[in-house]
Amino acid sequence: MTLPVRTLPIAQRWDCHGCDVCCRGSVIPLNDAERKRIAEQHWEDDAEMRGVKTVVRQRPFGRRYRLAHRNDETCVFLLPDGGCRIHREHGAEAKPLTCQLFPLQGVPLEQFAYLTARRSCPSAAADRGRPLDEHLRQFARLIEQRPGGLRAPTPPPITRRYRGSWKEFLRVTDVIERLMLDEQFPLVRRLVHATQFCDLLEECRLSKMDDAQRAELLHMLEGSAPEVSGEVFRNRMAPKRLAAGFFRQIAIEHVPLHREYVAHKSLGQWWRRMGNAWTIARGRGRVPPLSPAFSTRRFEDLEQPLGPLPEPVMRPLAAYFQTVTASKAYAILGRRRWPVVESFRALALAYPVALWMLRLTAEDDPPDENQMLAIVGALDRAPGYAPLAGWRHRQRVAAIGRLRQSSPLIAWYAR
Repeated sequence: MTLPVRTLPIAQRWDCHGCDVCCRGSVIPLNDAERKRIAEQHWEDDAEMRGVKTVVRQRPFGRRYRLAHRNDETCVFLLPDGGCRIHREHGAEAKPLTCQLFPLQGVPLEQFAYLTARRSCPSAAADRGRPLDEHLRQFARLIEQRPGGLRAPTPPPITRRYRGSWKEFLRVTDVIERLMLDEQFPLVRRLVHATQFCDLLEECRLSKMDDAQRAELLHMLEGSAPEVSGEVFRNRMAPKRLAAGFFRQIAIEHVPLHREYVAHKSLGQWWRRMGNAWTIARGRGRVPPLSPAFSTRRFEDLEQPLGPLPEPVMRPLAAYFQTVTASKAYAILGRRRWPVVESFRALALAYPVALWMLRLTAEDDPPDENQMLAIVGALDRAPGYAPLAGWRHRQRVAAIGRLRQSSPLIAWYAR
């Protein structure tokens, strides 16, 4: 039975404004019923679609299918005016379920699911539109059509050494939520507080305690995390060389998720990427060419202080972190097998990644809200992107954690 769905206590807004970002570079999987429905629409009889392949395999010789893309990675059904050809010709319900749902998503917990909006949609990232409550009925109707509905998963482990129950998972994530929503501190301080809480929790032998002791421990760590965080800001220092190298690798892995990124798919580019690994690890000289959309910068430029950023620029980033932590999406979706403390570290490192990318894309001009909205879109897509959800990324995040460099990285790039 599908879980009941509720909205977050945090205000979220969304309506489609026809920007067509979701139709560019997105993989739209198809089940057998959806493949059959598209076949029955007889696009081969449409003069504008004749000879266009509409459905392809997700992998060569694989059994799973998706909507086809054009050479520029746009959906074959995307119209020049930003509309959807399926929607125009056959109505909204004729589209694949993934398209009908986006950007709405459910975060399943033990007894209910939170309804949130994917902030890779610019309208959702900017909170433009109706309150999400007004989309609740539509989402519930659509999610019933998904095979299996929306069911409670197994709770992720809390640390590498301790799994815990749903009750304990919620206790830990509720502490992180309270630290992240404590608006008496700026966002950067809240991120460091929650990161320090995770660092302290990971050092504890939770399996040696009973339930009451673990509850008391969480209460104590929640109170001490802000106190131990002060040193990070009193002596704000550049991250250690090894941690800085790992961080640059993580930051550059986010660049292909930026909506303005243009890839050059060629063997020559692959060889250049292999050769660039040493340059990235060293962190000196010019940043390797990442995309024609971004001008070449020096690594040193990306380390310079940004200074105070206007509230409209920071608002989308703050809203992203608030909704992801309040919904527990960082721990439940994407990196499902990761322990909570590692999932949060990966999320917290998205903050310095965002400011690194802002330095990269803003160049010499003052950063603006639209640049931050595009970066938030990249952060939102990261947990479902293989290079940022797999074993290698987890090892980088874990190494930065072992070096106790997560908090210094956050503080350094917030200058």
